[in-house]
Amino acid sequence: MKHQKIASIATIAIISLIVIGVTNQNNEILAEEKKDPYPSANDVKIHTVMTFNQGVEESDGFQVFIQNKGFNEKRETPQFQLIGVVDGDRRMLYNTADHTFAMGLSEQNHEYSNFDVDVYLKNGMPLRNFHYENCRVTDYKVFTDYDKEEGWFGKGFATLDSFTFTCAGYQPSNPLEEHYNQHEEAKTTSSSDLKEKPDYTTHPKFQN
Repeated sequence: MKHQKIASIATIAIISLIVIGVTNQNNEILAEEKKDPYPSANDVKIHTVMTFNQGVEESDGFQVFIQNKGFNEKRETPQFQLIGVVDGDRRMLYNTADHTFAMGLSEQNHEYSNFDVDVYLKNGMPLRNFHYENCRVTDYKVFTDYDKEEGWFGKGFATLDSFTFTCAGYQPSNPLEEHYNQHEEAKTTSSSDLKEKPDYTTHPKFQN
């Protein structure tokens, strides 16, 4: 009887260890699934909104935003790049690139040209906004990148889209300043306008 109790206790202990091991393994898997596959410094994310003749297309799938030209308005035509892992959230943009290739870059006025692009940079709050007007796709490449230090046995491969856009103009905006001004205006209002003014008519000298 004593040996049976010992065997039962040992069995329960082994089962407990197995359950704990499976639970820890599942927790590790869940943690890996939640991990951002493309982490960025300061958690800055790129959100784009492209307004085509065919409709509006939004994307969070670009990891790189590069402003090439445009800061010197008198001498430069605005140009920028978006690079990101090949994704299914840019159907209209793919159509635009394909039709532009078919029409040729010399043909600048067609149904897939003259679209607007808004680029938003944010890390939980808006940081920078850029509005580009009358844009065209002027270059499109697909390439595969990988960890060159660890080679083929490193972190894997990433097949990327690289789009270059040339536009008629662009306008940057600073949402941080807009937020600050709104906050300051609210503070000013609360300290002056919201303060109750004294009603002097309640003073005894005004009473009959």
